[in-house]
Amino acid sequence: MAEIDRFPGTRDEAPSYLNRYHERRKAEAVDAAAALADPAGPVAEPQAPYIQKALTRAAERALREAVVEDAPPGTNAAYAAVTVTPREIVPPPVFRERLSGTVDVRLIRHGETQGYSTDGGLTPLGRWQAHRKGQDLARGVRAGSLVKLVHAPTARARETADALFEGLEQAMARYGIEATLAKPEPNAWFRNFQVWCDGVALDPTQAFIRYSSILEGYERSKAGDRPGWITEMDRFWSTQAAGGDPITIWLSQPLQYFEPAALVVRRFWRGIVETIASDPKPERIFVATHSGPIRAVAAAAVGHDPGEPYNVEDVRIRVYSDLEHAIVTYRGRGVEIEIPTTTTPPWTQ
Repeated sequence: MAEIDRFPGTRDEAPSYLNRYHERRKAEAVDAAAALADPAGPVAEPQAPYIQKALTRAAERALREAVVEDAPPGTNAAYAAVTVTPREIVPPPVFRERLSGTVDVRLIRHGETQGYSTDGGLTPLGRWQAHRKGQDLARGVRAGSLVKLVHAPTARARETADALFEGLEQAMARYGIEATLAKPEPNAWFRNFQVWCDGVALDPTQAFIRYSSILEGYERSKAGDRPGWITEMDRFWSTQAAGGDPITIWLSQPLQYFEPAALVVRRFWRGIVETIASDPKPERIFVATHSGPIRAVAAAAVGHDPGEPYNVEDVRIRVYSDLEHAIVTYRGRGVEIEIPTTTTPPWTQ
């Protein structure tokens, strides 16, 4: 007796309606690819070669996206074309005119340092970081322009500026960029925030040396009242020693013996405006400085603390020609602001 097929209706091929659906998808993909790859259509405009090349690649990707077997549900040729087609953001003419006269300022954190218990210089890695950063910055230097380098008056900032200069000089020669590159100069406007120690304003690393020597005397004698700045320095450096973020304390707490973050921001803006107004006027200014002030400038612009910058990471500032407005960009977020030094509230005097 012949074996009876228990499932006579079972088949391996796809239903006819599904086959027709796949055929439509393939046809749509071919049409979309042809439309994207053809620059001579009735409404097409002349495209730059690099844009046309990108459009062709997008058309090929759209075709693959539409016919691949494991494509996500709902994917079709139109969806693929829209999601992979390159876009060029063209600002309105009025905005482009305003940007044409801007000065590009970079607040760059120093490279990896030997430590913060003294005013130490950079490690070999830190010097390499700054040298490589200078090579990257050279790509944006325009021929015939003036580039200025300034730095905070500390060893780690000075060595960072020197390495930036070497990297810029090397890369500009390699790329054939003929521009004026000024040698690094110290600028007190861009110093680190200061600590008031027994009537003297010191950089935090210099203050630590005095703090540690005085604190040792108090701990040995077990007598006497500690000055207020010793107490605040103890909180600051204890956080650092425990692996925390002491800059957060400086930004968020009303410390009485530390230069306030708001005043540091205003000081940096004064330095930026003064450097731009110098003669001759630079087109780019690269500032080697410290993470605390850089972070404060960024936080004042975006409205929240965006976090500690890495070594040689920068905050980019585009200052308009009126010296009253600027665009501050940090970690992908740009904000147009009024430069705070355009006004002088009484409490800042």
